[in-house]
Amino acid sequence: MADGPENCEDLDSKQVEEGNIKESPSEDEAAELRDKLLRLTAEFDNFRKRSIREKEEYRKFAIEQMVIELLEVYDNFERALESAKQTDDISSVIKGVEMVFKQFAGILEKEGLQKIECKGAEFDPYLHEAMMHVDHPDHDDNTVVDVCKPGYYLHSKVIRPAMVTVSKKSDE
Repeated sequence: MADGPENCEDLDSKQVEEGNIKESPSEDEAAELRDKLLRLTAEFDNFRKRSIREKEEYRKFAIEQMVIELLEVYDNFERALESAKQTDDISSVIKGVEMVFKQFAGILEKEGLQKIECKGAEFDPYLHEAMMHVDHPDHDDNTVVDVCKPGYYLHSKVIRPAMVTVSKKSDE
């Protein structure tokens, strides 16, 4: 039945008259298609390997500028330590260390680091990690009353939640 007139509708009458109907690809065409497939597969594999290599190189040198800036902080800490060993004036040492700390914090802020402000805020498990619950009559239930360890955002992503003490209503 496959040779019946129902299946002939797909054939163009002009193709039939000219004898341009190909029943199956020749061996040369099949070899050519196989060769194209192998070449495309090899090209894609090379592209994938090159992409991985470029990504690794980018990752390796992406923080280069920040490291250069942090080297200044490192040098300043070394100078502060040497100065602290040679002086009896504690206030000048403290002032120097504060200056280096501000320099360090400025670099981190420039790179997008922000401290999570949470004291007095409602406890949020995405931003806070509860270390303790305490009875606190001055605060509403589930309010952050103390920060044990600050949390940080890098741009808009929380990279470290704040470790906090949370108030709870006393059972009176």
